[in-house]
Amino acid sequence: MKKVLVILALSLIGLLSFAVGISYAELQSSQQKSEKQLVTMLEKQHGINKDSFLEVKASFSLQHRQVIKVRLRGEPAITYEFIQPNQTIEYSGSVGTSIEKVGEQDALFREMPLKVGEN
Repeated sequence: MKKVLVILALSLIGLLSFAVGISYAELQSSQQKSEKQLVTMLEKQHGINKDSFLEVKASFSLQHRQVIKVRLRGEPAITYEFIQPNQTIEYSGSVGTSIEKVGEQDALFREMPLKVGEN
């Protein structure tokens, strides 16, 4: 009886581990897709050269929405934040090390609508 319980417990742990692994792979795929989608959108709508991107990183926030952070070459330590709620990507603001010196793209992102996808 003890062996059967141990085998069942190990089987359950194996199934849960497999499910977590699949969920993590789907999450990684979703983040990579969002990163590529945002880069493509910024290239087309704002004329930003692909070489200008220093870092594009997607992650999930506590509100269960994706936050995509973008750093551009030549910008003074500014990280632009975009959010993806409900199949859209919207500019949400910037985080920088200097309040006086803002990035060149910040005003452009604020003034132009940056939406992709469907509501």
